[in-house]
Order: sequence, then C-alpha cells, then structure tokens
Amino acid sequence: MSPKRWKRFLGVAVLLSFFVASGAHAKVELVLWTYHNNNAMADRLIWEAQEYSRLNPDITITVRQIPFADLKRELTRSVATGNPPDIAIIDNPDHASFAAMGALVDLTQYVSKWGEADKYFPGPWASTIWEGRNYGVPQNSNTVALYYNVDRFKDAGLDPSQPPETWEDLVAYAQKLTDSTRGYYGLSFAAIRSEEGTFQWLPFLQQNGGSIEALDSPEAIEALQLWADLVRSGAVSREVLNFTQADAMQQFAAGSAAMSINGSWQVPELRGSMNPEFEWSVALLPYSKQRASALGGENWAVMSRNHVQEAWDFIAWTQERSRVEQHYIAGGRLPSRADVAEESDYWDSDPAYRVFVEQLKYATARGPHPRWPEISNAIQLAIQSALSGQASPEAALRQAAQTVARILR
Repeated sequence: MSPKRWKRFLGVAVLLSFFVASGAHAKVELVLWTYHNNNAMADRLIWEAQEYSRLNPDITITVRQIPFADLKRELTRSVATGNPPDIAIIDNPDHASFAAMGALVDLTQYVSKWGEADKYFPGPWASTIWEGRNYGVPQNSNTVALYYNVDRFKDAGLDPSQPPETWEDLVAYAQKLTDSTRGYYGLSFAAIRSEEGTFQWLPFLQQNGGSIEALDSPEAIEALQLWADLVRSGAVSREVLNFTQADAMQQFAAGSAAMSINGSWQVPELRGSMNPEFEWSVALLPYSKQRASALGGENWAVMSRNHVQEAWDFIAWTQERSRVEQHYIAGGRLPSRADVAEESDYWDSDPAYRVFVEQLKYATARGPHPRWPEISNAIQLAIQSALSGQASPEAALRQAAQTVARILR
C-alpha cells in the first residue's frame, strides 16, 4: 500500500473508532407503556416524551398506550418473553405484585443518590416500596372525598357551610336529603364488584380503626353495617351494587343524589361536560374515629435492564420541582409531592382541589401486597353480600377474613 493510501486508511480507521468509542451517534430508544389514553395525562406524557427527546437528541422515547384492562396482562407477558418496556406507569395497588415477581428494577441506589424521597406524601411513597426496597416513584395521586349539592342542602334546611363531619352526621344528612316521592337519594357511592367498590369502602374501614388483617373485627363490621343500613333505609339506592364511580357521579350530577363519595378526577368533569344545574361543593370524608381515605394514582417503574440509567434519568427529569408541578396540573391530577401541594397556589386557590389535597394527607396505599387483587376480591364479595341482604355484614366479613387470612399467611 502506498504511503498516501496508508494515511487515508488510517484516517478512516481513526474516525470510525472515534464514533464507536464515543457513542456520539448511538441513539437509545426508551419504550414507555401506560394505560393513560385520550385524557389530559396522556397528552402530558406524550409532550414530556417529545420534549425530553428534543433536549436529549441521543434519546428517543416511544409511548405505547394500552387499555387499562389489558396493561397488567401485557406487562406480565412481556416479562415472560424477556422483552419488557423500559418504563411502565403502573396502577399503585399493582406495584407490589410486579416488584415481588422480580419484574421491576430495584431503584433503591438511584433514589438514595437522588435524595428527593422525603418530599412525597407518605401514602404515595409507600406504594413504591416492597420489602424495604424502592421500585419506583409516584407519578400522580388521587383520592376520594364528599361532593354535595349546595342547593339541596339549602332546600332541606341544612347549612352548606357545615357539611357532615361524622358518620352520625352522614346518616342524618342522607336521610334528610332523601325524597322517595321524587326519586331523590341522599347519597351515592360505588359498591360494584370491582376494585372501585373496594376503593370506596376502605376509607370507612380505616376510619373506624379496622384493617384488612382483621376483617371480622367489630370495627370492620361496623363499617360495613354503616353502608348496609344506608341502603336498607332508602337513603342510598340499591343500584349502588352495580354503580361504578362514574355512575355514582352521574347520579349526583343529574340531581338524583344530593351527596356522592367520589374522586378528585371528577372535578374537571363536573366543571366541563357534566355541568350540573346547581351549585356544588366538596368536603372531607365524614369519619368515625380518625381521618382516612383511599389512595389512587399511578407510579413510574423501570422494567428493562438494558437502559436503566437512561430510564431513571428521564423519570428524575419529570420530577424536577417546577416541571412536576405542571405535570400534575396539566394532567388534571393531585400532587404526590407534598412540597408541591404546600407551595403551589394552584391547589390552594381552588376550593375543591384544596379539600382533596387535604384529604390526600390521610390516604393510605392499598396493600401493598403482591396478591392484592385476591384480597380486594374477598372484600368486594363481602360488600355485595351485605348490601344485597344475602348475608349480614358480620357473616359476610367473617368469610372475607378467612379468605384474606389464607392469603396473608
């Protein structure tokens, strides 16, 4: 080879080795799976993926939207086939299940170095922990409180500035607001045989000092008896056995129920498409012995071991103080970060969201337990049996307690 050609060969070789060694043009594609679709949170996620890719040209984030009913099955299948997504957004009661099966990357060292864990509400953060290790970061939160019809309160001689505070108040108000001749009920909630029914009843169990570990305790029985009595008295429609949370809110928006136990995600719906022809407000859940509420929302998780650092960097980027505030606001969700809730004017200036953020302080993660769906199913069966009159609350919960004890053993 001539000296001239040899120099040209060396030049090309050096250039190629530079690109290989530097990885300057080695693009990383991160795949993100979520069940958020056709809503504000879905729009926000897509924007975040595109914006992060724009700011980091070597990273491309592809968002795949999977229906809620299919996501768990698809994630389980992806783990079995060895091809999970890099990042997944998981319903928080399912987080422990995926962590226990080894499907999630242990992020404890990343979280420790990050140093932001103490900025989150205890309930949302607890949902990311399994056996003392951290497997994610809360993505957003929601909880339930009490919606009430201000106009109906006035018509019934009740002071709208004094919503029911205790269980006794709730029963008294619900009965006074019921008008069977006009088809008006005092209260609506979701008692359907699904996670929604469990989600709505758990606060009452916890408010009375009960727990899933002792579903046959007097405290648990009293909590289910409360619901059964409300239905039996006619203050709550028997149809709640089939009501989703959306159905319960429709009853409220239509004026058929003067109060409704429902979630923070309903606020935009009431102010938008539902637009009821009455004034409404929101109050903390009436309680027995202590404040309590159920915790809903989703968590970030890393599933693939191929690009853990890159996946973590994206998640941490979404959680930066100014950015995560807009993440919650644009997504129409409650903040999982306590500092955002306390420092931002957005939630404090809104009378409805202010109540939900206060209620969130008392919200508890479901489980966390890898067999939570089975535990929840036992609770659902007890609710259905007691409210339909097929069994007393005591008998229904005794059966549920036996089932749950075998699971927790």
